Amino acid sequence: MRVRLPIAVSCMLANAAWAQSPKIGYVNLQVALNESTKGKQAKDKFKREVEKLQGGLEKQRDAIESLKNQLEKKASVMKESERVSLEDEYRRKLRDFERAYKDSQADLQRKDNELTAEILGQLQEVVVRYGESQGYTLILETTSSAVLYGSQDSDLTEAIIKEYDRSSR
Repeated sequence: MRVRLPIAVSCMLANAAWAQSPKIGYVNLQVALNESTKGKQAKDKFKREVEKLQGGLEKQRDAIESLKNQLEKKASVMKESERVSLEDEYRRKLRDFERAYKDSQADLQRKDNELTAEILGQLQEVVVRYGESQGYTLILETTSSAVLYGSQDSDLTEAIIKEYDRSSR
């Protein structure tokens, strides 16, 4: 009978430890960012800004291309002063275009980073509230390479998207 008592105590302790095991989940914030209503709206807004900037840049590029064609076709019959003036205009417009292009790319990158950071911050707040309300011990983020494996039952991404959409109305 003595031998069985330590086994019984061990089993009881194991059961108690099992009952208090941590509740762990994971979220793919990139998916939540792209699939949430607010994330989709931000992507659409950003896409419209990109298209608007591209439209302006295409007009500039077309004007430069037209000057280049004019130079190639008519340079031999132009007066020296006209040709030099047209070449100067071409170089100036090309330089302005290159600057505008670089500036627009930097501006778009900055806007994308701002939109993304804002939504990710809000999503992280939702994750914290969700974790606290649902009794999670730990919620990991999958794109940070911290999760090498997780069962589908532990994937909270859809729940977080729904909670975020509900809270951001």
